[in-house]
Amino acid sequence: MKFRQHQEQAQAQTFKLFAWFAVLLAGLVVAINGLMALAYKLLMPLSHGYPALFFETNSGVILLFVLGGCLIETQRLREGGGQRVAHWMNGRLVKDPDDALERRLLNVVDEMAMASGQTVPHVYVLTREDAINAFVAGWSPQDYALCVTRGALDRLTRAELQGLVAHEFGHLKEEDLPMAMRLLALVWGLSLVHGYGQTLMSPDEIGHVNPVRWVIGLVFTAVGWLGWGAGRLLQAAVARQREFLADANAIQFTRTRDGLGNVLRKIWFDQQMLGGQMRHPQADMVASLLLHQSTLSRCMATHPRLPERIHRICGAVLAPMPAPLLRLEKAEPRRPPPIAPGVMLAAASPSQQPTQASGQARSPDDADAVGRLRRLAGPREKRMAVLALMMSAGNRHERKLWLKLAEGLTHAQQILDDVQGLRPEHLVPEFERLCKSIAADPLSDRRALVEAARDLLKADGRVSPRDRLWWLTLRHQMSDKKNSRPFMRPVTGQGRELADLQDDEMTHVIALSAYLARFVPEAEAQGLLAATSRAWYARVIARCTHRVQDLKPDGKIPDADALMHALAGVQELSWMIKPVLLRAWVEEALNHSPGGLLSNDTANALRLMAGLMDSPMPPALASHYPRD
Repeated sequence: MKFRQHQEQAQAQTFKLFAWFAVLLAGLVVAINGLMALAYKLLMPLSHGYPALFFETNSGVILLFVLGGCLIETQRLREGGGQRVAHWMNGRLVKDPDDALERRLLNVVDEMAMASGQTVPHVYVLTREDAINAFVAGWSPQDYALCVTRGALDRLTRAELQGLVAHEFGHLKEEDLPMAMRLLALVWGLSLVHGYGQTLMSPDEIGHVNPVRWVIGLVFTAVGWLGWGAGRLLQAAVARQREFLADANAIQFTRTRDGLGNVLRKIWFDQQMLGGQMRHPQADMVASLLLHQSTLSRCMATHPRLPERIHRICGAVLAPMPAPLLRLEKAEPRRPPPIAPGVMLAAASPSQQPTQASGQARSPDDADAVGRLRRLAGPREKRMAVLALMMSAGNRHERKLWLKLAEGLTHAQQILDDVQGLRPEHLVPEFERLCKSIAADPLSDRRALVEAARDLLKADGRVSPRDRLWWLTLRHQMSDKKNSRPFMRPVTGQGRELADLQDDEMTHVIALSAYLARFVPEAEAQGLLAATSRAWYARVIARCTHRVQDLKPDGKIPDADALMHALAGVQELSWMIKPVLLRAWVEEALNHSPGGLLSNDTANALRLMAGLMDSPMPPALASHYPRD
């Protein structure tokens, strides 16, 4: 998604829509004057001309109702500001919570305030709402209120919560709240014209109906109803354009489209399977403020359709995503004392920046093992730790060879015990850290390490797809990138979307995806692909091409030469398209994993592949791992 281009388009559309609102009001004045002139001639056929100030009076009455009603409604909405709306929606103010999810919300709000350059609003949680939603309300920075549903806290990852909060800060940045309030007031003012007509048509105290008043009331009722309906349509159109602009700003603040994109996919899933609507009986009153609110009438909808928003954000209409409850095992640190609303956040020093704590907790034994591994200083100790990290758990042949290679090393058993005591999500980060620390060792030592790893992984007489991936990653990390050409040469280009890949590039993507399908999202069983792996592969290829007739995996694992050729080809892809391919692998793995959660084996395989491609991990994958 080119968010800057969408920002410019949305702003231009908003200006046009406001111009149309002015045209609507002028049209309303002309229509009522014309109908009143016609009614006067029907009732007074013998009269010449019109009474003095006839048209001026009609115009004044219309403007009095519309603009006067607007001022009255605006004043009413200003009372209490955003906090009044939050309390009205049964929101609870969050200040210094003990709840880990609420503390995470406050930290995310601080981060997005800093990223957007906006003030920190009052934060409320709608404790009775299970749907995933949020909104901001208020007139000025002093009374801004950000309300997030409990369902969003319980079922969104940290990256997704950032996307949701960033969307609301996008509204603050574009000053959408005063505009939304004024549009609401204008529509209410237009409804007064209709109400005035109904009053003129009603009978008096003794039940008599004045024909002249009734005709005049009919004119005001008909035109007022049309004006009110047109105003609602215009209000919905303005709100839809502002939603696109807020989406674009959210991507600008978070620097990723996965967070907000996955939030909308989860809302879509909720609406299809669970209803996904707010419980508050008056939720429709703030529908234009919500992150999303569905409606039966497409014309009156205050939000664009979810597939359209997802397409603009992700570049394709991705499938709805389940939203299981999170298990937050480690609480985030408490945020610093909140800055008073209305005070702009200044640039902070690194020590004052909000931290992104991992959702993974370390047990005491795991923390001790990590600490000992990070204190390894000897070159041989580090190399043996790398080999231990590459071993398959429970493989006695590999263990036996490892102990033989470690003969004479004083702390060999401790290193092996520490590696085997690590949590699964710590294996690849420690492997990458150790590889980086020994990448500057003499070339002969690095070559010996790669050869030892090859012998170790085939100690049981076979090399699994998982083993080959680890070995290729080690070889890539140990390659002499400074003094010689690595076995995969990075080349930049201008590719933008997977659908733009050439035939030869697609051949490499197909081969590499077929290889990954052996253990993503689950391992093969007796040489056969599992049904979920086949479905994962089919969805990945469907994102790249519509020519699916001969692209199904045939059960044959690409050999070493074919795999190396595919890796080299994918490495030649543009630096812009490689993250897109990685994201497709990760998103489809999430879609085909139980509960929408990656297994440790799947996450490790995708992280190793990201290293092979020299591409950053998508946020959905990075959130699986701890941050130190």
